[in-house]
Amino acid sequence: MPDAPLDQQVITVCFLDRFGRRRELPVEQAAQVPFEQLAPLQMPVPYPGRQSFVTKAWASATGQSLACGSLRQQRCGMLLDRDPAVAARSAGPMELHWTQDGCTQSLRPDFVALRAGRREVICVTPEELTDGWHAGQELLARAAAVAGWRVRVMRPPDGVELDNLMLLYAARSPQRLAVGDAEALARHFAVARTIRSGVRATGLPTFTGVDLAYHLIWKRRLHTDMTRPLTPSSTAWLQEDG
Repeated sequence: MPDAPLDQQVITVCFLDRFGRRRELPVEQAAQVPFEQLAPLQMPVPYPGRQSFVTKAWASATGQSLACGSLRQQRCGMLLDRDPAVAARSAGPMELHWTQDGCTQSLRPDFVALRAGRREVICVTPEELTDGWHAGQELLARAAAVAGWRVRVMRPPDGVELDNLMLLYAARSPQRLAVGDAEALARHFAVARTIRSGVRATGLPTFTGVDLAYHLIWKRRLHTDMTRPLTPSSTAWLQEDG
């Protein structure tokens, strides 16, 4: 007997509830499930010989560390953390199931996040876009239409963009800074200037001031050209609210 047409296929969502119990619901019953608050359906397995994950992504909005199954997922997790519209998020909290060619198929999105008040299901593009990937995205789009989710596909940064992101990520939580240092530094970038000159004008120690400038860029308070290598000689400017 042939499989049901796409628009008649049953899609279910598997997840762990707040008590750690494995649940599976038809997608039309999953609209109110807060996936962004739930634990991963299955924790990634560390590489042999490693005692912990090297692919954790920090979630500043909730103060939690998300275990990622790959560097590609981790790097997209960094991008999510830099997005001020993203609040709670979870890595791999759900898996979609459906039947195709007589076999059960599955798709596990990389993240679920609450972004600008709406639940967003996020997939990271694989290194190779296969027919299976496209089929899974088609099923996810149909599931999202039923459940009211927004679907987002993210590409991990690479090259200069990745180098810059790693520098900014390291400066995401500055320490040992006096109250008001950030505002004092930001005021010196009302006109575009090099990071080094702005730090000197503020009177901060060079290394501390550069780290703080990187933190302000991470927070999107300051802007810079992210297509160029980020250094103290990079030009930055103040990003006004609104």
